[in-house]
Parts: sequence; C-alpha cells; structure tokens
Amino acid sequence: MTVAITKRVSYDIGCMKSLRKLPDKVIVRFMDMMTRYMTDPSGNGLNLETVQGARDNAIKSLRVDQGYRAIAFEVGRDIMFVHVNEHDKAYRWAVGRRVKLDPDTNRIRVIEEVDAGTESAPAPSEPRLFSKLSDKRLGALGVPEEELPAVRLLTTLEAFEAAEERFDPLTYQILYALAAGYNDEEVHALTGIGAQSEAESPKAELNFGALIETEESRQTIFIPESEAELRRVFEEGLEGWRIFLHPEQRKIAYRDYNGPAMARGGAGTGKTVVAMHRAKYLADQIMSDPTRAGQRVLFTTFTTSLAQDIEANLRTLCPEHLDAQPPRIEVINLDRWVSQFLKRKNFERKVAYFGEARDRLEEIWRDVFLDHVLPDGLSEAFVKAEWAQIVQATGLTEQRSYLKASRAGRGTPLDRRKRAALWEVFSDYRARMISEGLAEPDDAYREAIEILLAQAPNLPYAAVIVDEAQDMGEQAFRLVRAIVPEASSGDQNSIFVVGDAHQRIYARRASMSVCGINVRGRSRQLRLNYRTTQEIRTWAVSILEGVSVDDLDQGTDSLRGYVSVLRGAPPELVSYRSETEELKGLVDWTRVQLADQIGLADLGVLCGRRADVARVRRALSSAGIETIELQAGSTDDRSAPGVRVTTMHRAKGLEFFSVAIPLLSESAFPPAGALNAAVDQADRTDIVDQYRSLLHVAATRAKKTLRVSWSGAPTLLIPNVHIK
Repeated sequence: MTVAITKRVSYDIGCMKSLRKLPDKVIVRFMDMMTRYMTDPSGNGLNLETVQGARDNAIKSLRVDQGYRAIAFEVGRDIMFVHVNEHDKAYRWAVGRRVKLDPDTNRIRVIEEVDAGTESAPAPSEPRLFSKLSDKRLGALGVPEEELPAVRLLTTLEAFEAAEERFDPLTYQILYALAAGYNDEEVHALTGIGAQSEAESPKAELNFGALIETEESRQTIFIPESEAELRRVFEEGLEGWRIFLHPEQRKIAYRDYNGPAMARGGAGTGKTVVAMHRAKYLADQIMSDPTRAGQRVLFTTFTTSLAQDIEANLRTLCPEHLDAQPPRIEVINLDRWVSQFLKRKNFERKVAYFGEARDRLEEIWRDVFLDHVLPDGLSEAFVKAEWAQIVQATGLTEQRSYLKASRAGRGTPLDRRKRAALWEVFSDYRARMISEGLAEPDDAYREAIEILLAQAPNLPYAAVIVDEAQDMGEQAFRLVRAIVPEASSGDQNSIFVVGDAHQRIYARRASMSVCGINVRGRSRQLRLNYRTTQEIRTWAVSILEGVSVDDLDQGTDSLRGYVSVLRGAPPELVSYRSETEELKGLVDWTRVQLADQIGLADLGVLCGRRADVARVRRALSSAGIETIELQAGSTDDRSAPGVRVTTMHRAKGLEFFSVAIPLLSESAFPPAGALNAAVDQADRTDIVDQYRSLLHVAATRAKKTLRVSWSGAPTLLIPNVHIK
C-alpha cells in the first residue's frame, strides 16, 4: 500500500540502536529512504507490508534492500520505526512485539510478550536475578505485566545485559537500576515515574497520536521536524542528549518562567545540555513570532574554550538558529562580550586580562607599596587579595562603602583604622591605573554596567543563559541583569542560570539575588548523573567530603540524592616509586585501552600543571602513541586522532570514555606556588578547596574508566581508599 502524505514518521530509540550494529551501506540506504520521504512524501511513499504471524496487526515491515528489513508500527496517521535488521532476524524480532499504550507511565512502549512455557527455563537450583522482587513491586516501578515472564527467566547480570533488545528501554533501565542496588526512590528519580513534580506532565488521552507527543514518550521517541534535522541525527549518531532528554530535564528546559530561573546539579547531570535545549526553546519562540525578528538569546559562560565547545554542540542541536541572519543564538564568553561592547562605546582604557598590560599592573602595585606603609601584620599579598576579593569583586568605589563592607570568609580581621589605611592604598592604585589607561576586568564589567543603566542601549537580547555560574563573580551577575533588565511588562524567560558550586575552580563567589537575579521558587536541582559510573561518581564526591558548598544564592548545597545511571569498575589508584616508573605505567595503561578498542580521541589524560602536560606527551610520543594537546581557547576536533592531553582546567565541560589523572604526588598537587601565595589560613583553606573541586571535576570527566596515579607520597586530597 502507499502511505498518504499526511503520515507522521517517528523513530523509537531502539531503531537507532539497531541501526548502529549494521553495515554502513544499510544505514545509508535506510537514511536515504527516510530523508527522501520527508522531502517529497507524495513521490516516495513508504510501501509497508504486513508481518505474517505478528501478534499486533499494526506491526509492518519495509524493504530496505534485498537482505534487510525495517520494522514499524502503523497506527492511524503515525508510522513509528522501531527496528532494522537482516530479513529473517527482523521478522523474528517483530512477531512477538506490540505497541503498549501505557497510561501509568504516560508513554508509548514497545514490548515483547513472552510465554514462559515457550522459553528454556533455567535449572530449578539456578538462582534468578530478580527472585527477591515481587511482581507487584516491579509493576509499581514501571515494568509491564507482559514482560514479567522474561524477567523471571534471568539468572545473571551478564545474561540480562545480553538480552537488552528483548526489553522496552524503560523496563531495561528500571531492571538495570534494581540489579545495581538502587532503592525504589532512586529508581523513581532515574525514570521519572512516581516522582511528584510541580511541572508534572498532564496525562494524555489513551491513543497513539496523543501519547507520542507526551514529555515521557519524547524521552525515547524522536519526531523530526525537517529533513535536515533527520539527516543530522543519522549522520551524527545517536548521542542521547541531542535528541532525548530525561522528563525532568525537559520540564526544566521547555517551559515558560515568570522570572529568572536556575538549574543546579552535580557533574554529569546534564546542566549544560539543559541550558542548550533552553536556548533552542527560546530561539524557537523568536523564530515563530514575526514581531520578534532580530531578537536573540545570549548564551554565555566563563571561559573561551567552554563557549567554543557549547557553540559547536548547539550547531549540531539547532544550526538553524546559529546560521540565521542575524543569529537567534549568540554564544560568547562574558569577558569577550564586555570587551566588544566597550570597544563599540569607545572605552579608552585597555582591559588587562593578560600579557604586557597585566605585567604593568604588577609594576604599579610595586610602586604603590613603595609609597605606603602597610598596617601592622598585613602583607602585600594580603592587600592585593583584599582589593580583588572585596573591593573589586563587590564594586566598591567609596571609602565609606568599604568601611561597612562584609568581609565574610577573608580570615584576618580588619578594624576601622586598618580599613581606612588600606583605602588610601587602594585609591592610589586605582588612580595610577586610570592615569596609565589601564583597567582590570572588574572595572570593565562595572563600566559596561554603568553604560547599560545610563544609556539603555537597544540591545537585541530577549534572554541570557549563563553556564558554569559558579565561576562567575558579582560583577558578572550584575552585568547579566543589566543586559536584560526587568521590563515593565514583566520578567518572563529573561535569565536562565546553570551551575554547581561543587565544581568551583576559581576564587569567585556571589549571591544572585543581591545582584538583582531572583530565582527563588524557580530553582530546580538535577540529580541523575548520565556521564559517570556510580563507582567513579562516589569516589569523586568523596574528594569533597567536609567542604561546605553554597547554592550560589546565600544558601547551602549538597549532593544528597545524586546518583549515576551507569555502573562499572571502581577507579584504579596506583602508586609508584618514581615519576619515570609512573609515566611508563601510564604508557602501558594507554596501550591496554587501545587494545580494548577504545579510540584515541576517547582517552583523556588530565594534568594539574601545564609542565605535566609536556611530560606526559613526551612519554606517550616516545612510545609511538599519538597525542593532541587541548589548548585553552580552542575546540576539540574529535575527528583528529590522538590521545587528548590537557590541564584539569581546560577539561571543564569535556568527557572521555577513559581518563587518567597522573602526577598527583603530595609535592605537586596542589602546587607549592599556589599554597605559598595564601595570605592567611582562611585563604589557604580556600585554595585547597579549589584544588579539591578541580580534582573532582577532572575525575567526573570519565565515563567508564578512571585511573589515578602518583609517585612517592600521594596528594592529601585523594580520599583514603585501597591503593594498588
């Protein structure tokens, strides 16, 4: 039969998984058929045939080529492709499958009905994997009654993993979590079933057309909106975040807010993914409304490297918004945005981010210290830290403001007399800096804020999205608020912030509410780690034990309820007598990974110092192993061969299948120079905590395998666990 042009074609996640196991020529042929149909449905109808012997008369087959068939369900105006395989295997797969419209989970599920009597049962004495779980409990967690006979036949985790294709994706996720030891509450969190939420999806009508459009079904079913989107999915491969969001992630990203909103969560919970989908959602609104032509979403983060990585991923997710003229999404790190804005406004001072300008500021400090006598007990390092962390960070420009300012967390107390003496030093430094035409980054932010408040320039931004908010300071948040001030008509969808103070690797702290960004009542927490195994996550979290962490808005945060979807091997911790032996061990480990078919680009070696990056690259290169150093300010071209070697700071936002963190001896991490720069014990504690967070960030870049090594005594930041 010929399908009418009104048919809507969708793809179950199982279809994508089955395609990945087939020869490239079959994938290309299937993709060509699907994209041609979307381009011209009337000229390329899908000739679907009935599957003889199928239990569900809605199940159909489609000839891909002489040897392969695609399996789909045709229900009303919908065609949903669910499987592609060799002819006989495809038909065997199809015979026992049917579509289940599941009102309890608010989604469409593809299940296999198994008659226990037709299966080869294990010996009575052989243990069953889920024997301790009752049918009632499994049903309450979301396992369909029809799949219970197959569940009862499972004896080992290995057998269960081998039988993944036999289960509905949601069932497999539920059972895997139970096999891994998760309790019912954690299973509910993983699946979104049974969890109560303010934004809980309304129950859909019990028909295919309505259920396929629910937030829950969209977790595993992809409905392309254009031929270009469909082709992009097939060509890029199935990366879960690009298409499928967990229901809680989608509820956060795809909705309207009456004011600024925030998503917090531990490493790997998909905060940046949610932020990117949020940008797409807001850009979609702009595109659909002709009266908003020319508006855009500003997506900003702290470093140039992260901004480039995000832009590359957004170009995969929604290229139509970045390629539009003008673009509907602009991605730029905040320092660069400020520099470009001030340049357009003819700001006369040079912002000293690095290089000669920064060196000149150090010379000015030296001249100032020569002309002033510091109060007793205060060092030059302390004074410079006071300037950066109190005066500049909070935007103080008058002595009376400094005399009243809170110095919480600064350690060494200052009475009124000492503060007055220090203000003379600060005023002199500021005057000399201005006379030489220089400005610090905080000055540039403050100047940009003043211009925005005074001139109210006609900026094109409808919204600002802030990623890695934990690394932003007070001036950055004040600038974001000035870029999109609250309008007289309200503050809907103005600002969206994502961050995690557990990953703060720079000495910046700020309260968003103090800066005019009020997210109270609109703050959500993500707790599912999709990247890192439970074993690696547990070890990484233990690094931060005893560290007090804020929630970016005058409260405290915790990782309670933070769990991983995956399980795996625990981190490997290895001690060596010398650095030479350690580097040789790293080479041997890398060879083992490559022998296990792990691609070069999927291996990351993360170092605490730039000098260590050079040492590692020399060791690997000498062994004939190709490497690529990821530099700050550059993107990672994943098509380029080579083990990725970089600093822990540059690794922020990246992920690798296997990660090695070498050279973590007590004398090297934290570096002595960083500890010696501490001005008092409070400052030293803060520096150590930053390096704890840095090691935590590095460890959570690993998806499946983590190796940590050192020579001599290990850094004190490594948790007290068994060492090889």
